[in-house]
Amino acid sequence: MSRIDRKDQIIAAALELFRSKGFADVSTRDLAEHAGLSRSHVYHYFSDWNELRREAFVRFANEQLDEVREPLADAPPQEALVGFLHDCLPSTADAGWALWLDAWDEAMHDGQMAQAYLAINAQWQGMLAEVIERGVASGAFHCESPQRAARQIFAMAMGYADDLMLKPSTESAEAALDEVLEVARPLLGFS
Repeated sequence: MSRIDRKDQIIAAALELFRSKGFADVSTRDLAEHAGLSRSHVYHYFSDWNELRREAFVRFANEQLDEVREPLADAPPQEALVGFLHDCLPSTADAGWALWLDAWDEAMHDGQMAQAYLAINAQWQGMLAEVIERGVASGAFHCESPQRAARQIFAMAMGYADDLMLKPSTESAEAALDEVLEVARPLLGFS
């Protein structure tokens, strides 16, 4: 197996464990056993445990970005906005959402994780800004700064997402979406 394939194998195994147990409850021993490797193999491919968690989180987040981006590309601006926000608001206790909280917690203590987390958030905001820019270009939205509007709307959605992760439900997610759209409509000049 090539170095890249082995590293991918380790990251995939780590993500499986992180999704089911969280960052705090997975050890290198757990990972080595799950991946069918020795602990020294893990450290052969990653300089330390923090690097592995960071790389696993970045892969996870990039996969989510790709999943969300694809259906929004050809959608009309208002539909793309609702689709984006819907994907930002958890309605179930999916373990993927907990991984975001674990990464945020790690970022408070690990400067490199903080940089990775902020870079990923910037990509999410950028995706929302692109939706808004398309809406402005088509006349569906009217706002002076799509980037600023994207930051404001994204921050609001993430605030709701934090609460929804603690007690997710379809009803709560729909109510949060309605409230975010209540603010987004006048901000983006649509009804």
